[in-house]
Amino acid sequence: MTRYIIDRIEGSLAVLEHEDDEFITMPIDDLPAGSKQHDCLECRQGRWSIDSRRTEERKAQLRDRLDSLFGRS
Repeated sequence: MTRYIIDRIEGSLAVLEHEDDEFITMPIDDLPAGSKQHDCLECRQGRWSIDSRRTEERKAQLRDRLDSLFGRS
């Protein structure tokens, strides 16, 4: 299984970041339905899907990091 994060969308292309900091581009029409920037994707046997659990975990980690930076509890 291969995992990527949608780093950004530029026009008709999505820029995906692999876990090892490698970037690829993909036409936005090839993204799974409902995909948006910063979602985590996985590819199994050539089929892409949104990894909702991993996306939510990543968002929680980012919120925690921001809270610690700005002294929020």
